[in-house]
Amino acid sequence: MLVHLFFSISPHNKSFMKASIIPITLSAFASILLLQSYSGGPAANGARATGAPGDGSTTCVSCHGSGAFGTVSIDFTFVDANGNEQTEYVPDSTYDITVSVNHSMGNPAGFGFQMICLDADDNNYDGWENPSGNAQLSTLSSRDYVEHDGMSTTNEFTVEWTAPSENTGDVTFYIGGNAVNNANGSGGDGADTDKFEIKEKDGGQGGPNGLSEMVNNGFRLFPNPATGIINVEGLQISTSASILATDGTLIRKISARSTQVDISDLPKGWYILQSSERTSQRFIKQ
Repeated sequence: MLVHLFFSISPHNKSFMKASIIPITLSAFASILLLQSYSGGPAANGARATGAPGDGSTTCVSCHGSGAFGTVSIDFTFVDANGNEQTEYVPDSTYDITVSVNHSMGNPAGFGFQMICLDADDNNYDGWENPSGNAQLSTLSSRDYVEHDGMSTTNEFTVEWTAPSENTGDVTFYIGGNAVNNANGSGGDGADTDKFEIKEKDGGQGGPNGLSEMVNNGFRLFPNPATGIINVEGLQISTSASILATDGTLIRKISARSTQVDISDLPKGWYILQSSERTSQRFIKQ
């Protein structure tokens, strides 16, 4: 492109040529450097490409668009220590994650990706370790990413991920991926973004499994899970009750005469409603 620009300038406009060829050259050179630096991983070079909340609107698709490789898509597999694919995580357990950047046609020269994990409140959660040889761990503005480490000739990237502690709630993995032609630019490439939610296994320490209501030990608790109000039926008038954290820490006492308990101010997670007669039930605040 620079050669074409040079010879298209009239010899009568040499002063224009001297004034304009330098900024054009620098601009093109800067663009090439930018593309080359992103091939080393976006976050490692100050960029985000996942489309996750808080990551901005720029993604792999913003630059690489659609090109010669048909439909580009992302697959995500989440496998436990026994090799079984899961859709839920057990707190504090370790899983193997594989991200595949697929394409429907053509022969890409290489592949890239970036992935971040956010909790239900869109807060960064790390947990990454032992990325595959074509991937790396990068931190940008206190956010932790897994991403390609140079252009990868294989479309699969793997990493280990250790789940957060109990009561963290569901997490979402946001991923951007691309298939590239290695032509020193983004033209002709293909890209996609996607997200995959992994739920915290209900009662990660043995609690109930998503029941709409629970009847146990003489009283009834519903709905469960709940977001604002829990209905309690069947407690004796002489019985007091308490809401506890799963480690037994007292959150608050409630009157046995209460048939409705407002839990809207509680953080998301598992809790225990326990009577003074030591009967108890777990519930989930969503």
